[in-house]
Amino acid sequence: MIRLLRLVLAVGAVTLCLFVTAAPASAHPLGNFTVNRYTGILVSSGGVEVDHVVDLAEIPTAQLGKAIEDLPALAERECTATRSGLDLTAEGTAIPLTLMSSSATTAPGEGGLPITRITCGYSGVADIGAGEITFADGNAPESVGWREITAVGNEMTLTSSDVPDVSTSNRLTSYPEDLLQSPLDVTSATLIVSPGGPAGVLPSSGDSTPTATDGSWLSSRATALLGNNGWLAAGLALAAAVALGATHALSPGHGKTVMAFYLSQRGDSSLRSALAVGSAVTAAHTGSVLLLGLLVSLSSAFVPARLYPWLTLATGLLILGLGLYLLVRLRSHEGGHGHGHGHGHGHGHGHADAPAGAHDDEHDDGHHLEHDSHTSVAVATADSPAPTQSDPTPGRWGAWVMGLVGGLVPSPSALLLLLAAVALGRAWFGVVLVVAFGIGMAVSLAAVGLLARGLVLRLEGMADRRGFLGGNVRTFLRYGAALGICLVGAGVVIRTVLQF
Repeated sequence: MIRLLRLVLAVGAVTLCLFVTAAPASAHPLGNFTVNRYTGILVSSGGVEVDHVVDLAEIPTAQLGKAIEDLPALAERECTATRSGLDLTAEGTAIPLTLMSSSATTAPGEGGLPITRITCGYSGVADIGAGEITFADGNAPESVGWREITAVGNEMTLTSSDVPDVSTSNRLTSYPEDLLQSPLDVTSATLIVSPGGPAGVLPSSGDSTPTATDGSWLSSRATALLGNNGWLAAGLALAAAVALGATHALSPGHGKTVMAFYLSQRGDSSLRSALAVGSAVTAAHTGSVLLLGLLVSLSSAFVPARLYPWLTLATGLLILGLGLYLLVRLRSHEGGHGHGHGHGHGHGHGHADAPAGAHDDEHDDGHHLEHDSHTSVAVATADSPAPTQSDPTPGRWGAWVMGLVGGLVPSPSALLLLLAAVALGRAWFGVVLVVAFGIGMAVSLAAVGLLARGLVLRLEGMADRRGFLGGNVRTFLRYGAALGICLVGAGVVIRTVLQF
């Protein structure tokens, strides 16, 4: 039965790795959490016009709540609030901005949730001559996303400008793929202007719909089924959530390497350890998603993206701590084993007063017994390399540490499933979908870990049979696995700290 379960897990992992294509993690190019802003400035002799666009991804849109049901009122409210954060001056004198127009549109996003685009038009009347004009956007400084500013003149010449005259993102409708990992973050502009020049207008994209890419097919299927009635649709939605979690776990990160190293250390039943860790991953991930969903629902000012680096840092520290603990346990385990071996030799020397013949016979018998014992150990190692000594790896708490490693950082896709269910008035089923998502993650992680463990055991058996590494194969592999965990943890910590 155990062999059959291992085979099913292994085949499932290989199948997913080979046949599941990497679908985008978000229907928004920059991520589910982003709030993206563009400002276009038009300078003329009679004043300044400002075109301000806000592109909200799925999570910020969900935080708007029922306000999304009245788009004109939403646009006017948001544009009025935004105006107070825009600071425009000419030669040190503030230019008050008046809201001239506002509009809002939505489009389908990931998980059945909408994304939103809000466009605001402002005008500031002033006599503009030669001199300096400054602009600053102080809105939502904690938000994460694209920020861009452009400036052009209308019968005015920009003799100096620290911003371009053409929008790189076409007013947040077409984000350059080469800048998605490091989006623009421009919040101010300084212009030196002089009278005269060709006529100019504010750039227009000709498209007022929010920017979206193709979302995850599995996620869209799960949310589509969520809206249907009946047990069959609910069962299919759960299956889609499990599959979504499984494919999500196979994307880069998620502790697969650490899981593989950890399970290769275990001396007990690998399947039992994998199931324990999988259960811990499911519990940790479900809890983190539910907590984040609650925070998102309670406050529109909460910025989930700001929490992710800290959770990632905590994950890295957990990984590093686990690796260091394993190294310490291995060292202490080796010391205890060496002491026991010395005591055995002392007990053997206690027969020195026996007759010579008896001693020789005993020595012979002892030699044969020792030889047989070594032979038995060699055979046992070849068939099943698990050590006979107590396991130096952490016990039950180690499984929970691995659960936190795999599930502490909540998946945006799982959060979207939860929010979609809440929007449909089925919050309880959203919780069930999140649990199913976590189970899918756990199965994938456990399967990858078991595959890695199987490979390690085969290498160990092969090395033992051929006499490699002086019979200390398990020691070398265990130290290698512990060092590997330390390196992965250190890498996560360093990478996260550099991003702060």
